[in-house]
Amino acid sequence: MRTRTLHLLLAAGLFPALAAATPAAYDPATPVPPPAYSALPATLPGATMGEEDWRQSNDTVGAFTRGHMDVLRWEADTLPAAEPVSPPSGEPLTPAEALRMALGKRPDLFATETMGALERAEADIAVIEFSREVHRAWIQAVAAEQGLRRTEQAFEATDLSNELAVRMTRVGNWGQDRLLKQQLALSDAAIQLAQARQAAASAREALIRTLGLWGDATALHLPDTLPALPESPLEADALETLALERHPRLALAARDAEWARRGLSAASLETWQAAAREALSVTLPEDAGSDDPMGQLITRAPLLEQRRLPARHETGEALRARAEAHALAVRIRSQVREAYHQYRVAYDIARLAGENARLSEAIQEETLLQYNGMLKSTWDLLASARDRVERSDAALQALRDFWLAHANLQAVLAGADYAGADGSSLGAASNSKAAGGH
Repeated sequence: MRTRTLHLLLAAGLFPALAAATPAAYDPATPVPPPAYSALPATLPGATMGEEDWRQSNDTVGAFTRGHMDVLRWEADTLPAAEPVSPPSGEPLTPAEALRMALGKRPDLFATETMGALERAEADIAVIEFSREVHRAWIQAVAAEQGLRRTEQAFEATDLSNELAVRMTRVGNWGQDRLLKQQLALSDAAIQLAQARQAAASAREALIRTLGLWGDATALHLPDTLPALPESPLEADALETLALERHPRLALAARDAEWARRGLSAASLETWQAAAREALSVTLPEDAGSDDPMGQLITRAPLLEQRRLPARHETGEALRARAEAHALAVRIRSQVREAYHQYRVAYDIARLAGENARLSEAIQEETLLQYNGMLKSTWDLLASARDRVERSDAALQALRDFWLAHANLQAVLAGADYAGADGSSLGAASNSKAAGGH
């Protein structure tokens, strides 16, 4: 039956990569583009100056009658202009389109009409978990590439500081020690840029693997930014009820437990509970002494005496069915509370980190006004720019963590297990530092 279903899907064109006579990803003879790599600058500008450099500096210094202002203008006139970057063509990949693309390459996640109720429930849970995986991969990829652009801005600001430091040293306004510190900062910024490029490449490749793409199809066009933070978070009212109603397996477990309860008499239930209490008293006596402050650890399963059990074997099966439904419901409720708490924490952190980024931008604008009024130095302006980039990056990480928490919560509400917290933005937000000490 599954083979026939797959043939129908192929005929319908749902899997064009399989239906058409296109090269297979597992064919090593198929030509593909080479892996992309952007190398960092091989060397940094020299920190020492020879006799010829000093002679040239002495000839140049007279032109810089107003110090930093003339140096910056000289830089603007002499440094080459950056080449414009052409934006990718086509519409950016949305999470919905990514999910549609990924499911098209996973025939094992499709359900059939011949599936039983339990098999269909397991299939539903599998596709919910896969949907969460696709959404999370998309969020990570978009955030990593957005973060890379922020890191590139920080590197450009540090590179500009270094270029200015080199010129200041050449005209005799700076000593070698200050220039060396600037070049050390530039080296650190280059390392951070390389790490950001690797993070973006890894996140993109993770998304590509999830989508099942290869060859030329890996040239994805992702959005420039993540979606903005919602104006208000989801309300907590009735979330547990919603999760219980939606969970694919809970309805089956509750049905089995209800059927079992109807066939269970009060006398049989009391008899089994009495036998269970007796077994626990033997396995874990109340007066058992122990030097361990955590108490005695049970090393053997409590043993039910057959003579104390109800005559009907259905009693134990009914109680196990009720216990399984109870445990599943408790787990669902607990995971909803945990996922929602992480969602709200991530929302609050993202809101505060965004506010910090806006304040840092306002500070930079004020610094620029004071710089134009000769009240701030060039280094104050560059430090303000670096601080703005750092806080913008912290806000981006917080926004990424919020959308990851949002994906986790939506999956839990639909029937998946909680995937755990993604809490990296708190440390990033608290460790974001001003660079005004340069």
